[in-house]
Amino acid sequence: MENKKISTLITESKDHSVHGTEIYKKLGQVFLWQELDENGQEEAMNEANILVIGLSLMIDKHLIDKMPNLKVIATQTTGLNHIDVKYAEEKGIKIISLRGYTDFLQTITSTAEHAWGMTLSLLRNIPWAFEHVKNNGWDRLLWRGHELKGKTLGIVGLGRLGKMLAKYGNAFGMDVISTDPKLSEEEMKKFGAKKVDLDTLIKTSDIVTLHVLLNDDVYNLIKETHLKSMKPTAYFINTARAELVEKDALYNALKNKWIAGAAIDVLWDEKPDGSHLKNDPLWEYAKINSNLIISPHIGGAAFEAMYATQEFIAGLVVKNFA
Repeated sequence: MENKKISTLITESKDHSVHGTEIYKKLGQVFLWQELDENGQEEAMNEANILVIGLSLMIDKHLIDKMPNLKVIATQTTGLNHIDVKYAEEKGIKIISLRGYTDFLQTITSTAEHAWGMTLSLLRNIPWAFEHVKNNGWDRLLWRGHELKGKTLGIVGLGRLGKMLAKYGNAFGMDVISTDPKLSEEEMKKFGAKKVDLDTLIKTSDIVTLHVLLNDDVYNLIKETHLKSMKPTAYFINTARAELVEKDALYNALKNKWIAGAAIDVLWDEKPDGSHLKNDPLWEYAKINSNLIISPHIGGAAFEAMYATQEFIAGLVVKNFA
């Protein structure tokens, strides 16, 4: 395929890295989805050889079939559950993602920072204290929280993000434990964590935080029985993928007061338009309770991180056509 014939469609074109866009222009025409009218969008889908996405679209069979010339799907994520990978591969479409690019990903800290921010916000009641102030309240004792120092931080998955969380936990004077079949006890010590099995971590941690890459082997990794065995004073953090936790298990844990609270950046069956919310009991629970924080999958949504990943993915795509 000659470069002049390679067309790129960028779906999340608003605030997309200018430098990243210029990289795609080296290959040929670039369509910016949010700058196109309906006819322009239809033309772009028909012509595009490269589809550049984030998490705003579910790339399913129906959408893939609308793009007859598609050769590459480029996603600035490590997770791929927003893409029908099997169908794309059956159609001969290559998927380019951030998965496996460890050295580059070490420079991206946004999701780890978000997980830590969620932890602090949950334990110190920051969202609800702010709502209290907005409603003319100033009762400091109403929103007493908990210190992190001396607590046990349990990290499920001591990969790139888990190691960052271990560093944060150590900096705050916490006891850090972790479970990860890929790392030995000695390797974990290098990152300030003690190796334990999953059941021990669940039962002894004051804060359990998930940092596991979703695949078929870890669907429903955390089951309702795990959450039931947590300390009633413990907190649960998930900025990875909702499907790591058995469906409705977290809702049952909160409703039955098996745990003290939770902060999550992910939900089951996420839809870009938010239509999944009305079917999720956690959403209704969060409206009337002050121990659950839900954010709309924004762990990686920092300007610096998004620009860096957009430009990195663009470089990988260009190399693919070199």
